[in-house]
Amino acid sequence: MATEIQCQCGLFRARLKAFPGGTPGRLVCYCDDCQTYLRHLGRRDLLDDNGGTEVIPAYPADVEILSGREQLACVRLSPGGTYRFFTRCCNTPVANTRPGMPWAGFLRGVYTANPSLALDATLGPVRSRIMGRFATGTPPAGTADKFNLKAMASVMPFIAKGKLTGKSAPSPFFEEDGQTPIVTPQVLTKAERQAARP
Repeated sequence: MATEIQCQCGLFRARLKAFPGGTPGRLVCYCDDCQTYLRHLGRRDLLDDNGGTEVIPAYPADVEILSGREQLACVRLSPGGTYRFFTRCCNTPVANTRPGMPWAGFLRGVYTANPSLALDATLGPVRSRIMGRFATGTPPAGTADKFNLKAMASVMPFIAKGKLTGKSAPSPFFEEDGQTPIVTPQVLTKAERQAARP
């Protein structure tokens, strides 16, 4: 089974070739970096009421870009930060990833090719919520202050399987060497980062 994802305006489209089997499910992160990223893009509308970002990961090797590769841009919050890909056309955050990691964290908003209710029915409820100490107000019950055992149980088997089966490459977000991003990232300055901090 597979599913398509796309940016808000539809110029960027990709296919997840092993969905839903190739994902650990719905995850929500409230960390200040995720919030800073969306605020920097001017996309606070994609944060939930408590400042959370819903991510539905897939293996990079299971991702095929169908159209709009030229629309991708990339930002890093610091020189050693995660590579955060978004689209130039409509400022849609697409995926967070790192070279050599069997993890591409696709933000919920790109799963627009499927009605949200069908997506929720397919994946079930959110499996873990982390970094609640950065949340706005009181996050849902069970949200971990940092990264807890429940979160590890949700993602570590997925990452371990991905490492064993070589699912980190090829990645559509990196060149053939597996290290060079397909677009030059913008690395935020300290001032830019602070300006977007929640």
